[in-house]
Amino acid sequence: MLKLAVAAVLGGLIGLERETHGRPAGLRTNVLVCVGAASIMVVARAASSGVVDPGRAMAGVMTGIGFLGAGAIIKMGNIVRGLTTAACIWLVAALGIAVGQGLYALALTTTALALLVLVVVDRFIHITSVSYHTVILKAEGEALSELVRTCRDRLRDQGLRVLASEVKAQADGTAELTFHVRKRGILDEASLVQILLAVPGVRTASWGAFRS
Repeated sequence: MLKLAVAAVLGGLIGLERETHGRPAGLRTNVLVCVGAASIMVVARAASSGVVDPGRAMAGVMTGIGFLGAGAIIKMGNIVRGLTTAACIWLVAALGIAVGQGLYALALTTTALALLVLVVVDRFIHITSVSYHTVILKAEGEALSELVRTCRDRLRDQGLRVLASEVKAQADGTAELTFHVRKRGILDEASLVQILLAVPGVRTASWGAFRS
């Protein structure tokens, strides 16, 4: 009973972090996986007559969890989502095995490291990571070169590096201004759109997929 309770707590800590990020494999899934893995190992240890080999039990648990984790991975075009969630499911199963074997110190240390990666390292990546965006503006006026220069300055003021820009005339007399930009850290798109809309001559501002 103690092992199952510890497994529920450790699995719940990982699951709670996933739940706060709105992932499909959240609190309940991670608790059930951890408790299930722990209970299998308890049964394997209890069957000391050799009917159940602990090594085979571990392999069976990890193999079964592999199928469950694969179901959490979603591929949409070139974008793959759910890899971290699948890794968490695999990790939680390993936690259950450790708890079932009575390796509480190992399980606690693993949980602490996992939370460190999921919380602290995740924030660090968001702050330091580089992302690419395309800013599309619809503008009007005769001094387009001056307008382009002003918009480039506004983008630079917000910490974005303008990699390229282009101007295309539209049939309605307006012009489409496209800026390919690079941003290090978190981008506040809503605030940047309002800043660009405040530039005289800019009618609309939106974000598009980065085109290399």
